[in-house]
Amino acid sequence: MKTWRVIDLIEWTTEYFERHEIPTPRLDAELLLGHLLQKSRLQLYLSFEMPVFQGALSKFRELIKRRIAHTPVSYLTNHKEFMSLDFYVDSRVLIPRPETEILVETVLQHQREPCRFVDIGTGCGAIAISFGHHRPDWELIATDFSTDALEVAQQNALTHNCADRLTFLQGDLFEPLQELPNSRFDWIASNPPYVGTNEVSTLPLDVREHEPEIALFAGADGLDIIRRIVTDAPQFLNSEGKLILEIGYNQSHPVQDLIKSQPAYKHCEVIKDYAGIERVVLASL
Repeated sequence: MKTWRVIDLIEWTTEYFERHEIPTPRLDAELLLGHLLQKSRLQLYLSFEMPVFQGALSKFRELIKRRIAHTPVSYLTNHKEFMSLDFYVDSRVLIPRPETEILVETVLQHQREPCRFVDIGTGCGAIAISFGHHRPDWELIATDFSTDALEVAQQNALTHNCADRLTFLQGDLFEPLQELPNSRFDWIASNPPYVGTNEVSTLPLDVREHEPEIALFAGADGLDIIRRIVTDAPQFLNSEGKLILEIGYNQSHPVQDLIKSQPAYKHCEVIKDYAGIERVVLASL
């Protein structure tokens, strides 16, 4: 019987993933094997000659099968890095994207003093918890319609030692804020659903078959939730408060038009992501 080494498994799995048109075959092979063996990618490279025995091989085969069925790697490992923090994720929440880090970095650049901040549609909690980590003196509230998502977010808040600085509220967008003694904030942030239902066929299989629809889709043009947030946010912002939103690749002009149509806003700017796509809109009262 053949003895499989780490390098053998990586090379075989990479080729197998290539045949099944997995977009990043070598990376996925390394991440899945590293997860199984509890080793970083660097540690894997230092262990190329290490034998992998039957118990681990059986588990690895199961991970490979699920990846071929386009289950995202982050759901298979239950890990996703965001702002250099390790977040637990599963199929109850959208997987955090690097583009969303632009939103967090923009707020960190603009706001250094203590403030009141709310994250609308927090999902796994990546945005709010990043601020809990980087700005421990901020008052942070996070809302989500999904109780399942809030369970994941609360788990992540505990992991990153900021559960005592974060309040999680369940409800539709701003609805749960109405029960607070003070419902005005210095910042409102959201990475809302913004994919149009007419774009479903353009999404990668990993996304459209496995990530939660409630976190992806917002009407035919993808703007249904953004319209509501832009319209309602001024009621929940302090006099010089700011609204910051992540948007889709083709939504910059429609969203700017939405903001300009609301007299409460006096200024609007757009920030590009690392690919040069207009990704974040910042509006000030």
